[in-house]
Amino acid sequence: MTAALAVRRVGAARLRPWVRRLAGIPVLVWGDFVLDEYWQCRSNRVSREAPVLVLEWRSRSAQCGGGANAALNLAALGARVAVAGWVGDDAAGAELRGRLAAAGCDVRGLLPLPGASTVVKTRVVAGDVHTALQQVVRVDRGGVFRPSPTAARALAAAVRDASAGARAVVLSDYGYDAVTPALARAWTRRWVKAGVTVGVDARYRLAGYRGVSVATPNEGEAAAAAGRAIADDRALADAARTLRARMRAAHLVVTRGRDGLTLWGADGGATIPAWGGDEAVDVTGAGDAVVATVTLALAAGAPALEAAALANVAGSVAVSRRGAVAVSAAELRAAIDREPRGQGPRGGGATRGGGVGARGSGVAPRTPRARG
Repeated sequence: MTAALAVRRVGAARLRPWVRRLAGIPVLVWGDFVLDEYWQCRSNRVSREAPVLVLEWRSRSAQCGGGANAALNLAALGARVAVAGWVGDDAAGAELRGRLAAAGCDVRGLLPLPGASTVVKTRVVAGDVHTALQQVVRVDRGGVFRPSPTAARALAAAVRDASAGARAVVLSDYGYDAVTPALARAWTRRWVKAGVTVGVDARYRLAGYRGVSVATPNEGEAAAAAGRAIADDRALADAARTLRARMRAAHLVVTRGRDGLTLWGADGGATIPAWGGDEAVDVTGAGDAVVATVTLALAAGAPALEAAALANVAGSVAVSRRGAVAVSAAELRAAIDREPRGQGPRGGGATRGGGVGARGSGVAPRTPRARG
């Protein structure tokens, strides 16, 4: 019978110094880059033609999603970020590149693929004058990228150039094939051998990645990758051990909503309680904040427990805002300074609140996190 997981609380005094050490670290983000688009509409009536809402278009806004959101999180934490992947040769691709460049990212490796469409996820949100906007429907454009042999060689060259001198690499696999386990395997071996920290966040094929420094699934993703259900801590321990061994990963961080996250390494597992007490507003993109923060902290030299705890705090900040919004170093410091009662080294039971969960963190129920 598996013993209960040890609860490890990491207080603000241990976390605060690491925030400033994140600045200036060169990082590559290789993966799937997404443009998250929002149409704000007014709705106060139902159509006579069909039982559907009639929406009056008001405005449009957009944010970076997928690997682009991970890149923005790294840049906001002070890292020097280069990106590699595909966009379409279209207006959405140009907008995505422009937003990343405006944040200080090197976008020379984000290549337009002729004939392909940029991945765009359009969320239509609607409400009346005195009601909050709520998502009504989502429309996805774009699909799996299928480069020619010449284009594939161009991306490999971009990865080579963008990773030169990097101390960390984040692999962001949303299933659009800019990065895959097969493409990443030789690179990962080379990087890890050179002392580069490699973090991976993958929706569908996490178990295919090998030899990474850290992987950051939620419970649902960990269960799918390990091939077994997770109903309690004993099942979580079994799945985590299986998945970590299969991946040959140095560390595995399993995010668990209001239960915080669990860190697994060579010495077993430990639970880090949720940070903060605010209700989750939106879990979109919070997992990108988690993989960005834990990978960057490990590259800065933080012990795995401190790195995971720092990512736990970053996730709690991410879910407090709507949409995929990057967590800055200043916001991370402010959240650390608001250390929740009971979180410090002598604190009591686990706090309920901010932790890391549905594709990120927050007071979300213990369900698989939503990944775009």
